[in-house]
Amino acid sequence: MSGRVQRVPYHLDARGIKELPREELVAILRGADDLIMSGGCNLLMLVLKGSRQKKLVELGLDQSPVYGYYRDLAPEEILASIDWAIIHGYLDIAYDNPLPLPVLTEVGWEIERETRA
Repeated sequence: MSGRVQRVPYHLDARGIKELPREELVAILRGADDLIMSGGCNLLMLVLKGSRQKKLVELGLDQSPVYGYYRDLAPEEILASIDWAIIHGYLDIAYDNPLPLPVLTEVGWEIERETRA
């Protein structure tokens, strides 16, 4: 019997962030690019937080140039910044079966391409 896959819902909350400094936006996009279609916003938050979580280390994400960028912020604050990037069109959400995963938009990719160059 084939059933429909129930997608995991997501809720965006930028927690009142009005503007995100370009340097922070660049860090978020760089981290997201490392895990396109392989990890969600929580994994991105863990990379930016600098977590030593086993899965993150096994995936080599502790080698990301933005690993620990937000080490002094609370997880909720980091997620708010990621949500801001989604709300303002730098990241989008794509589904891989039930899971919502962040992906770069055209605008986000332009910034990331410029950063890598």
